[in-house]
Amino acid sequence: MNPNFKLFRKHKSEKYHDISSLKNRSSLRNCFLIAVLSLLVLSAVTYNSTYSIELYAKSHNKQQNNDSGKTTDSTTDNTNNDNLQVKDNAEATQDEPHQIPTKAVVATSPITNDPSMISVPVGKNCATNLSERPNPIEYLTYFNCGHVTKFQNGTTLREFSLIVNENNVIPITNNKTDPVLYNAWTFNNTIPGPTMRMTEGDVIKLTVYNSKDSLHPHSLHMHSIHSGTMDGVTGMAGAIPPGGHYTYTFTAAPYGVYPYHCHVAPVQSHINHGLYGAMIIDPKVPRTPAKEMVMLMNGYNLKDDYTKASESEQPPTASALRTNFEKVTQSDEGSNQIYSVNGPAFVYNDHPIKLVTGQQYRIYLVNMLEFDLTNSFHLHGNMFEYYPAGTAKNPSFMTDVVELGQGDRGILEFNYTKPGMYMFHAHVTEFTDLGWMGMFNVVSKPDSMMMQPVATSVQTSVKSDHITGVNHNGDHSLSTVRPPFVPAA
Repeated sequence: MNPNFKLFRKHKSEKYHDISSLKNRSSLRNCFLIAVLSLLVLSAVTYNSTYSIELYAKSHNKQQNNDSGKTTDSTTDNTNNDNLQVKDNAEATQDEPHQIPTKAVVATSPITNDPSMISVPVGKNCATNLSERPNPIEYLTYFNCGHVTKFQNGTTLREFSLIVNENNVIPITNNKTDPVLYNAWTFNNTIPGPTMRMTEGDVIKLTVYNSKDSLHPHSLHMHSIHSGTMDGVTGMAGAIPPGGHYTYTFTAAPYGVYPYHCHVAPVQSHINHGLYGAMIIDPKVPRTPAKEMVMLMNGYNLKDDYTKASESEQPPTASALRTNFEKVTQSDEGSNQIYSVNGPAFVYNDHPIKLVTGQQYRIYLVNMLEFDLTNSFHLHGNMFEYYPAGTAKNPSFMTDVVELGQGDRGILEFNYTKPGMYMFHAHVTEFTDLGWMGMFNVVSKPDSMMMQPVATSVQTSVKSDHITGVNHNGDHSLSTVRPPFVPAA
């Protein structure tokens, strides 16, 4: 044994300044530190993520450089950072495989004037051209009542067609020179899809055609009473393949206003891309006379458009929580970049809706906004009577603002007594600033309109090209409109 070390044991209470003794003491400390550090490295390899190992290694290398009296190699650190940046950019490229559209491939009829409710009929206002792609101005009062067959036993059959198309690029802002274009998935080439209208007790046949050019299966889920096989979640009804079709049959009930939408996972992405609309079931005894319009509150999460279709939200796994707790539990911002009603942002601000004083108005309001928990409707300078879900004849309350969760809906009834420009919008500043707002241009009722009688309802006109038909129990029809259009082969 080293004589110096023996001397140290014999006289341990004394201090020695022998250089060789100090070197040996330092060597023991270094051995101990190396052993501890080795255990830490093994532990990191066993339990920590790759990122944690890399972070530890960088820290350890810097410490060794400092201990040896050398400065840290900034070139090496910058190279590592560049490598990490390249990796991040590669991942971002994978998440954004599509190019932002620069040209619309599907266009609706151009907006040539502001919407006016003055000439709109009172009561049910069924469209005569069911193949039309209404622009947002026309959409406000576009009600698709289907192709109607009336049978001698009193049954009314309504047939509807919805065509799903993923190959639409449509403008979602009202900027004429440089609008934001969106990779839309649509029912009948519009966002929202057509407002389908029927009467309680009608037999409904609703055929959904998924375009052969689609890349995904789609379905139709309706909020109302129907059988499980018609719910649009399971079986063929829940996954119509590209090029396929399915006919949903049910009896319309109960009366009210309902959303419909695709229910194929990830549901929020299919809805965000545009596969939704409204369905109105009128009561057998018509509501009080009013001029009617439909408003679907919606929005666009543009990042979702570049997310892989297979990705969907799900609870974290225990393994993910153990290895990357902070990332797994980070809050989801969940907001949209553009908000609107009936399609593009600010459309009813740039084109105010003309109303007249003294006239009763009815709005069928549906909230189909994804990625935000609630939406709202606020009417300026007035109050409205509110019917939640439209399932009652009497209003639940009177207010000027109503909040709706996703998929919630109701009916608003109001009239203006004072002319002027009145704003309507979401009572959330962010939603308003990003597109969800419009204007009512209320004018004094012209004298020529004061003496006109108010119609209690508007019946669908019977055309001369009706054909007769027979239903499943052999009952002959009284009248039949030509069958629904079908997609081109």
